[in-house]
Amino acid sequence: MTLKYCDGISRRNMLQTGFVGMTGLTCSDILRLAHAGDPSKASADSVLFFNLSGGPSHLDTLDMKPDGPSETKGEFHPISSKIASLPVCELLPKLAATLDQFTLIRGISHTAGAHPQAQSYISTGNRPNPAVVYPSYGSVVSNELPGHDDLPPYVAIPATEWNAGFMGDAYAPFKTNAVPQPGTPFSVRGISLPNGITLEKVQRRHKLLAEVDTRFRQADTNSQLLDALDTFGKQALNMITSARTQKAFDVSLEPQTIQKMFAADEVSQSLFLSVRLIEYGVRFVTVTNHGWDTHLDNFNGHRRLIPPFDAGITATIAALKAKGLLDRTLVIAMGEFGRTPKINVNVGRDHHPQVNWCLMAGGGVKPGQLIGGSDEGGEAPNDDTDIKPDDIGATILHALGIDHHQEYYTKSGRPVSLIPDGRVLGEVFA
Repeated sequence: MTLKYCDGISRRNMLQTGFVGMTGLTCSDILRLAHAGDPSKASADSVLFFNLSGGPSHLDTLDMKPDGPSETKGEFHPISSKIASLPVCELLPKLAATLDQFTLIRGISHTAGAHPQAQSYISTGNRPNPAVVYPSYGSVVSNELPGHDDLPPYVAIPATEWNAGFMGDAYAPFKTNAVPQPGTPFSVRGISLPNGITLEKVQRRHKLLAEVDTRFRQADTNSQLLDALDTFGKQALNMITSARTQKAFDVSLEPQTIQKMFAADEVSQSLFLSVRLIEYGVRFVTVTNHGWDTHLDNFNGHRRLIPPFDAGITATIAALKAKGLLDRTLVIAMGEFGRTPKINVNVGRDHHPQVNWCLMAGGGVKPGQLIGGSDEGGEAPNDDTDIKPDDIGATILHALGIDHHQEYYTKSGRPVSLIPDGRVLGEVFA
């Protein structure tokens, strides 16, 4: 009979991962290591998630219904794309000409109709519930695939509401809270030393913080909070004292050939920074583009929003390819849901989680594919499509070599799988 420990882990697995007493690993650590995915089989080393916050209209972008009734099809005309038989919005000429470098997944469906819940869903692969706060993908990556000591593994440009859930704030994203301006050095608060502050002063303050932390640890205090303080304190010191970190965030050091690929607007400059950070080893970057919640004046709103998206996403792919990074970088673009086929009295479209799309490129993705679809009216997935945000999440983690069924323990000791209801969309990959 095989001796079992830690909820079914065998003695052999215990020996493979190290004794608890000798290594300091907890039982949950042993479980995590034993069930971990295989990074050697990963098709991607990093992820760039372009979050179209608010939810773009699928009917006015990449899931058009040009033969639909006038009350639903909207004001935009379709143009041909590099994916056969796929018309796209006329405001997407650059993407249309390069769409054969992407896989487009359509007909993604869920029932979370409010922004916070839907954003939580697409950031974690789990429908929100009051019992468990799941970690966003970047937090999972921070835990599973930590990178360089002087760079945060998870960066949000300029900010995000995505969080670390039950993993604790030690795995929360580092927010730039600003966007580069073309041609000027980019300074991020918390990385650059303010005037009058020397490295010697920073070291003294870090020593004082360590002494305070030791005193807190002698009391029965929130260990997750202290872990986060430990992590952020060490990370901040490493970043402030690292010349490499300063260079990573300074987009003005990029060659002109790369700089000229990106427009001067906030969207493109955010994506520009994300490409540089990935080159320097940041594992997970989110770029959040707000404004897609077009209940009012949907068409003028999309006339303003689509061109920067079109220019930004195509420049990102071109820059990653020019740097030799695209093959190992998974690029994703999507919002939290689509919008209603019916145009409301305010010439807008309302929330419609029943139909959504997701663009993927690089990172082992097979280019030029169209997966899934919606019905004739764009109201629901077609009969052949059953894709949930859980499946998108499982596919993202799979690309990174992380098992989405991997089990963690919450602070209360509850065992929780990362994405229990997800399935990897194997057809996405080459």
